Amino acid sequence: AAMSSDLETFKKFIDPLYKYINETTSRVPISDWHHTDSGEWVGFKARSVIGGYWMKVLADKMLNNQ
Repeated sequence: AAMSSDLETFKKFIDPLYKYINETTSRVPISDWHHTDSGEWVGFKARSVIGGYWMKVLADKMLNNQ
């Protein structure tokens, strides 16, 4: 998603992720191992690999010299 060239493409990737984080009944820190059909947590929580979720923020800051 962070490498998307336009906002519409970015949102195609991010909107489902936002929905999962916002609506999941599994109240654990953001997991990267969950059922794709239900969003229910399987294992793993608060792992460093979810740092990739923030790559767009970093890229935008670097492009804007912030």
